[in-house]
Formats: sequence, C-alpha cells, structure tokens
Amino acid sequence: MKILTKNWAEKYEQVRLIRRLKQFDANKLSYEEINNKSIDDFYNEISSDEELKRACLDKNVFDKLYQAKVEQNRKLLFSLPNDIFNAINDIKSVILGYANKQDKKFLTFYAEKILTGLEKEAEQVKQLNESVEDCLHEEFILDEVVGELVYEEYSSEKNYYINIGGLVVCIENYQILEREDFKINKWDTDNPLSLWTALYAGELHYGKDDNFELHLLLVDGDKYANKKYWYFTLRGSNVKFVNN
Repeated sequence: MKILTKNWAEKYEQVRLIRRLKQFDANKLSYEEINNKSIDDFYNEISSDEELKRACLDKNVFDKLYQAKVEQNRKLLFSLPNDIFNAINDIKSVILGYANKQDKKFLTFYAEKILTGLEKEAEQVKQLNESVEDCLHEEFILDEVVGELVYEEYSSEKNYYINIGGLVVCIENYQILEREDFKINKWDTDNPLSLWTALYAGELHYGKDDNFELHLLLVDGDKYANKKYWYFTLRGSNVKFVNN
C-alpha cells in the first residue's frame, strides 16, 4: 500500500506555495500593483538562471511561463479542502503569490499543521525503506535517486532497468504491477524549457513470496509548467544499482 501518494505530493506542493507567499498591506497595495509585483518577482527568478533568461528574451515565452506558473498556483489552491479555500479572503492575490495579513496567518497555520502529517509519513517511508534495504542482496539506497531526473528505461531478459540521475536501478526477475500511461521525457540540456521526468518519491516494500516491491511516484513537467504525477510499481527478487 502506497504511503507517499499523489495526494501526499499535492499537499506538499500546497505547503510549499503557502510558505512562499509574500505578505502585503491591503490598505497600501491595489490588486494591479500586486499583479505588477508578481510579474517582477517572476522576472527576477528567471534572471537568476542565465540559460532560462536567454530563452525568455521572446516576451511571448516569458508570458507563457508566467501564466503557467499562475495556473499552477490556481490549481493547487483550488484543490485545498473546501473549508480552507472558502476561508481565504483575497484568493486573487494569493494566486499571484501574495497574501494579506489575515490570509497569510490563516494559511500558514494550516500549512504547518498539514506539514506535520506529511513529514510523519515521509519519516515512516524512510524507516520502511531502510529496513527493506537491509534485506537486499547488495547495498542499495533508494533515497540516492529520489528527486533526480529519469533518463531512460529498458529491459533485458528477466531484468528491468531505469536510469535515474545517472544511477541505473535494476529489478531482477521483474513483474510490472502498476504502470500508468506515461513516457519518460528526456531532459534536453540545450533547451531549458524542455520537458523532464523525475522521481518525486519512492518506497520499498516486501512483496509476496519473499520478493521486493518498488513503488515509484514519477512527475512530469518543465521549468514552470503544471506537474503531472504517475504511479509505477514493480516487483522482483532483488533491487540493486548496476553500472551504466
């Protein structure tokens, strides 16, 4: 049974958004001024990445990325529990990354409360992974590839291989238990706007007949576009790193 689910990932991204909110004085700033500040903030963020900055010299590209980020914020906020979402006083400003004092205080309290549960589940998975890793035939630490880009996948005879962050994970005598309809988007180093696929979270479980189960939560996206999560679960007699 998965612990770090898509719902867990969505909540974690909500917390990240809330913690990044900038507080403003509602008596001093209009919505138009907040909108301009939000655009300036995004420009400064873009400017910190020289390759991305060059790619955004075309104003249409910059506008597209900014709108994608705003839309991502909107979706995260609209996925909040109804009682939390309905209690937000100025949702339009929050979508742009700004919150008045009342909303900032309320949302921060909610985020910290939710974060406690998310961290508890993450710690549960860490302990689970470590206990199962100790039972593997060779040294394998799943945490070494969590958060890394996924480059390719392939199979050979009874074994399945997936290259994550330059480390190749091998599942021996593999069986695919669950695979949602996704494909690996290979990161293009010459295009900072290219699509990518990364490993968002991973779990190791004992499966049936002394086999191991590897539960992967993959995420697709680009630098600022909306993210999409995929489940990929395999079972095998062993999980290990092999030479690339």
